[in-house]
Amino acid sequence: MFKNEAINEKEMTLIIANLLSVKAIFAFPRTIVETSGNAAWIEVIYMALFAWALMEISFLTYRISGRKSIIDLSAKVGGKPLKIAVSLLVVFALSLNYATEIRMFSESVKLILLPRTEIEYILILLSVTIAIAQKPGISAIATVNAIFFPVCLAFLGIIVFFLYKSYNFNNLFPVLGNGTKNILTGGIKNLSCFGDIIAINLLLPHLKDIGIPKKSGRKALLIASLTMFFICLCYVLCYAYPLSKEYLLPVYQLSKMIRAGEYFQRFEAFFEFIWEISQLLYSSIYIFLICETVAKAFDLKDRNAISYGVIAILTLIAAEPISITKVLKFSRIADMATIPTVYILPIIIPLLYMKKPTGKAKK
Repeated sequence: MFKNEAINEKEMTLIIANLLSVKAIFAFPRTIVETSGNAAWIEVIYMALFAWALMEISFLTYRISGRKSIIDLSAKVGGKPLKIAVSLLVVFALSLNYATEIRMFSESVKLILLPRTEIEYILILLSVTIAIAQKPGISAIATVNAIFFPVCLAFLGIIVFFLYKSYNFNNLFPVLGNGTKNILTGGIKNLSCFGDIIAINLLLPHLKDIGIPKKSGRKALLIASLTMFFICLCYVLCYAYPLSKEYLLPVYQLSKMIRAGEYFQRFEAFFEFIWEISQLLYSSIYIFLICETVAKAFDLKDRNAISYGVIAILTLIAAEPISITKVLKFSRIADMATIPTVYILPIIIPLLYMKKPTGKAKK
């Protein structure tokens, strides 16, 4: 573990909640609506229960594995070759998510704020900002996130409240939307929306007590699940299907509908501020996790030594798709490809460690 990078229970809770909620804040409702129609809010409940079950299964192994991440455990199970293999799988999954997320964010910035600016320039500016933000380490990022993320949640609550005049409960019918089959299959396909729970495992060495990840993970998943649920429900109540499939940034679209008296006619300006800071924190946490995983895999002493190179490579990958259509297609492929890594590895590796005669709990 790097120096001065311990995080407490509150910080851990809000880090995981932020990671899980960012997709919901920006593009998530549209993805769910495509599969379940106006029953998107039901699919969210189904997905949350599925993700919760997998998380609880992984928690069962902590009694034996202690505060060791799957990277640390894989080194004890299969030596350096397995540690490198597992690390590369984790880095691959995180990198795909990061690249697609910053490209979608950059496309949204271009669409809303900088329509005449080339996407490459926006990506470069974002990457430079992330490089500066992630340098102090996870402790500093966690402190800033703990201050800002509750503000973000409060803002989302304001959106849900002020839109009550726009709600049309007829939009909820038929209750099962596009059908039970689509809800069930779509829930599995979209399960990657909760995939960032792998960060609970990767951050284990930064915690002082093995009870923290369990408490924090449950609280964070509850916060994220409720956030996704209310965003989806609010979106469906405001936009009838299939119109609800048309908007690239659903929450931004919802914020544009708010008219709170004579003086608050451009509420989306507040959203843009929240949106940018949330994305910066999300990306900074991601880069920290990717770089620390690479550093552990190859026994590097300094995570920062590779961070700028990692950011540059991922920025080039994010800039590769030539259109938003290609980005969306790449995003769907990335989501499906990462599901086995983020959900299965945190269960399989600790089980292999538990079978070793020397596997003992570390308190």
